[in-house]
Amino acid sequence: MGNLSRVGLFCCLLFVEVGVCLSLGDESFLQVLMRKFHEQDEKISAIEAITKLDHKELVNKILRLEEMLKYSDYKQKTLEKRIENMDKIIKELEIRTHTKNEENLIDEHFHGKHEQENSNSKPVADSFFRTTDVGGDQSAAANPMRKRILNGGVYPTHVAFYAYLSKPEKLPGLHHTLIFDTLITNVGASYNHHDGVFTAPVSGVYVFNWNIYSSFNGDIFTELMVNSDKKGGARSDSHTVGEDHNSTHSIIVEISQGDIVFIRTHATISSSGNIISSPTTYQSSFSGWLLK
Repeated sequence: MGNLSRVGLFCCLLFVEVGVCLSLGDESFLQVLMRKFHEQDEKISAIEAITKLDHKELVNKILRLEEMLKYSDYKQKTLEKRIENMDKIIKELEIRTHTKNEENLIDEHFHGKHEQENSNSKPVADSFFRTTDVGGDQSAAANPMRKRILNGGVYPTHVAFYAYLSKPEKLPGLHHTLIFDTLITNVGASYNHHDGVFTAPVSGVYVFNWNIYSSFNGDIFTELMVNSDKKGGARSDSHTVGEDHNSTHSIIVEISQGDIVFIRTHATISSSGNIISSPTTYQSSFSGWLLK
């Protein structure tokens, strides 16, 4: 009986100690778990902070890239503008070179013709140039062509041109110069197909003709100008009919050397529709020649 009591007491004490140990063990585990949670929270907060910094840096990079793209677009537009201006300069130089070459050909032609005439003439002609040279300079005498140019010029006696529009002129406005850009004939090289202007190389009586086709339901008013003076007018009216119409007008006019002649739309009466022209069908054209 005494032994049983001792065993029961030992068991009670053992259970109490185990309970105490278990209680202490549970408390340490909770502390460790809480510490782990705290550490995890700190890691998550650090990751969030890094993510925010990365996002801000990414946004700044995107903004910088957008600015660089805008600047690149600006530089591209600037370069395109420069190229466009250079193309215009090149075209102007080509026109000037072409005109200069034509002038040189004309000068060479008439210079050669004059030299041939001079070689068949009497010696008194050469004596005349020598005696009229001021200050004894023989350069003018050695170049009779130069002398004749200074005294009024040597210019072609045959002048004629014909040109037409290579494509339609859409909805032309008031006092709009028509540029007949396809050149077929240009005897004397006096018509410029780049600006549509004929420049009289010599004074005289000229015949000018222009032919204008108006589009379906169009009504086109044109006039021929000598310098700033209107010398003739024409109307091509398809406004009241369902088809294309054309008008042809001719004038005979006396003009002076250096006068310019061109075709333009009316200065005050508005046209409607398009001026039509095509190399494969029919052409709106401008022509002229020296009559006398």
